[in-house]
Amino acid sequence: MQSLPLYPIYSVDFVGSFLMLLLSFGAFRYSLELKRNFPQSVLFMYLFGLSSAFVALSISRSIGHMLRFIFIYAGVPHWWQDLAPISGSLNSICFVSVAVLTFVYPSVRKIIDRVRADAEQLKEAKEELEAANLKLKELYHTLEEKVEQRTRELLASEQKFRRLFENSGEVIFFCDAGGRISDINPSGVKLLGFSKKEELVGRPMRDFFADEEAWQRYVSTVCERGFIKDFEVRLRSRDGAEKYVIITANAIEGEEGCKSGCEGIAKDITNYRKMTEKLIYSEKMASLGQLAAGVAHEINTPLGIILGYAQLLKKEFQDQPEVAEELAIIESQAEVCKKIVSDLLSFARSSENIRGKKFINLNDCVVQTVDMIRHTFEMDDIDLKLHLEPDLPEIYADEDRIRQVILNLLNNSRDAIGKGGEIHIWTSVSCGMVVLEIGDTGCGIPPEIRDRIFDPFFTTKPPRQGTGLGLSVSYGIIEDHGGTIEVFSPPEEEKHLKFGLKTVFIIRLPISRHA
Repeated sequence: MQSLPLYPIYSVDFVGSFLMLLLSFGAFRYSLELKRNFPQSVLFMYLFGLSSAFVALSISRSIGHMLRFIFIYAGVPHWWQDLAPISGSLNSICFVSVAVLTFVYPSVRKIIDRVRADAEQLKEAKEELEAANLKLKELYHTLEEKVEQRTRELLASEQKFRRLFENSGEVIFFCDAGGRISDINPSGVKLLGFSKKEELVGRPMRDFFADEEAWQRYVSTVCERGFIKDFEVRLRSRDGAEKYVIITANAIEGEEGCKSGCEGIAKDITNYRKMTEKLIYSEKMASLGQLAAGVAHEINTPLGIILGYAQLLKKEFQDQPEVAEELAIIESQAEVCKKIVSDLLSFARSSENIRGKKFINLNDCVVQTVDMIRHTFEMDDIDLKLHLEPDLPEIYADEDRIRQVILNLLNNSRDAIGKGGEIHIWTSVSCGMVVLEIGDTGCGIPPEIRDRIFDPFFTTKPPRQGTGLGLSVSYGIIEDHGGTIEVFSPPEEEKHLKFGLKTVFIIRLPISRHA
């Protein structure tokens, strides 16, 4: 019995073995590329191992089958018999390896799932971190904008208070724990007579207090209470001039009370104080004027009767020289009293007297008065120097009364000088007023009586050498003309100081409307 030919089966087996080799190597090559591209992937590592096992299995099985056909057709089948056990063993080993790797897959799958879960967690954590990072960036930009805005606000606030500090008309100052000036604004620098702040910084504040007792009260009050309010004090500037100020200050608290310093504001009230003093003085003079007018009117009647009877008796006793002489004394003293009463009435006048007023030039009044007394003054070695402004505007005034004021001031200057000295007279125009200044090189006026010199009957002259009405009458005349009269002893202006003047009277009279 003839069997079917096995060539087709052998061909299929041969071709199948070849294809098995080709496919297994293709799978191995692809898994190798995946492993290289994703070296940390567990799945691709597993596939690479599995494809390697399939390559070994395909080599062992396919080459064995192909060699068997080759040995049989070559006429040496016994070679295959010797090689068959080895090929079978290799096939078994490779098959077991593939089986083992196949059974390992569930574990690999678990590992892959675990890794995937971890990867998902890592992804979520990454997303959360990215969201947090984005939020932090937004917060950073917001914070940066807020910091910039706050910085701009602080800068604007600092500039605002710096402008307030620099441009304030009040004195703003800061002192350290030792009472030394640490900062002060331009108004304070100017008030204390300096040109630069650097000249003041570091100097003790107490050096500028005119009164040591006031400084002690200031320091003790600030230290004990922590503040001081509306404290009026005299400050002495660099050139020696005194300024009246009101200080409000607070202690800068530290660990030891007010030891860390203080800050304060000082208001210059010098002009206000002068105006107040002038107002008080004007009120006092007005009251004295009313009193003097009443006294003058009350005295005038009996004084006229005394003078009249003295003159009648004098005529009747002309033949008795002794009696007539005594009556003449009574008459002369009554005339003196009458002159005093007349001066009192002149001082007391408060309404404008139109009679005698006309448009006059103040320079003419000065020249006429000086020409009248120059010889007398030169006998006492007193030199009269005139500084008259030409083309002086006219004033509406009583010429005789203005000359009387000039004469009174010149006589007072002569009495203050005594023998040997100078009297300077200026005329000028300032702020719509004609200004008359009369100064002398005499002894000056003591501060304690400077505020009383315009009082009626106040005089420093010996008895019977003055009535004390000259300056009070002059004050009334100037006030009656709508002007002002002031005294400076010592003077403040440089033009007065350079001539060595000790006292200067300054009179201001309004320029006439038609001038």
